[in-house]
Amino acid sequence: MSRKPRLILSKQALVKNYQRLSSFSGKAECAASIKANAYGVGIDFAAPVLWEAGCRTFFVAYLDEAIALRALVPDAVIYVFHGLTDQEVETALASHIRPVINTLGDALNPAIAALKPAIHVDTGMRRLGIPQYQHDQLIDAVSQCQPSLLMSHLALADEPERPDSEQQRAQFEMIRSSLGMLCPPSSLANTAGILLGAPYHYDLVRPGIGLYGGSPNPCDPKGFEAVVTWHAQVIELQQVRAGDTIGYGGSYVAPRQLSVATIGLGYADGYLRALSGRGEVLVEGHRCPIVGRVSMDLITVDVSAVKDIKEGTWVEMMGPAVSLDAVAQKANTIGYECLTRLGARLERVIV
Repeated sequence: MSRKPRLILSKQALVKNYQRLSSFSGKAECAASIKANAYGVGIDFAAPVLWEAGCRTFFVAYLDEAIALRALVPDAVIYVFHGLTDQEVETALASHIRPVINTLGDALNPAIAALKPAIHVDTGMRRLGIPQYQHDQLIDAVSQCQPSLLMSHLALADEPERPDSEQQRAQFEMIRSSLGMLCPPSSLANTAGILLGAPYHYDLVRPGIGLYGGSPNPCDPKGFEAVVTWHAQVIELQQVRAGDTIGYGGSYVAPRQLSVATIGLGYADGYLRALSGRGEVLVEGHRCPIVGRVSMDLITVDVSAVKDIKEGTWVEMMGPAVSLDAVAQKANTIGYECLTRLGARLERVIV
């Protein structure tokens, strides 16, 4: 059996997460953000499963992602968040790919209207979208590009106690009102926005992280099911004496005699180096701490509490027991980064 680390991908968990988000969304269509290779999970896995679950609209970041997605879900509606260059318009038209318009210049491009684009207005993120100081020109822009969707993006939806999301929603409402009969179907909510409630749902929601088992805020898990279970094998066991150092830089000094397992996985596989001396893994039902630094292909784990451990034992790095959000918290990051860093050399098993 290969010693390579593996990802076990659960169709059932992905479907349940989609159905849960759909139920929260009420009458709004539940689309899916599937950019960055479905947040690292893999579009070849995720897209067909989501289509079978009832998802009909997908969002990606780049045209090449959209082309790959079109081959998997031929009848889906596919939007490209980053829009298109002039050189990409013909390809998009041939593949029925819809750009998201982020600038007035693109909105006034006569070639864009035939693509049934979305138009993105900035309501407070100040990242992509037609900025607020140009909103007085939106009627002309919408008349020109005839969008199929009006969208914006919430900046602080994962912090519901702050007023920013309500301020953005009010701004979005003003824009919709100013467009009157020209206003197309509207979309504001990602996963965190869906969880804010019905006023944010409009006609279409576009969840991302919740589909794949994570929470917008890792400190506040929302109970989505683990789509990814990440396993790696014990490839060597050693007895370490008190006072011995472990790993690069000798950063960990054993406080007593330890049984240490070397696990065949490292930052080249996407296991964040920030988890050095902080992360935990599950070994035969026991939570065991990482000791020493995470290196390129290997980590070392204190398995002194585990009886009868042997080489070849599979260890859960992330999954139902060691949740994505828990890993993110230990690494002082978010689940989005943990998923999108998953390495290409990991074996993938679909269940």
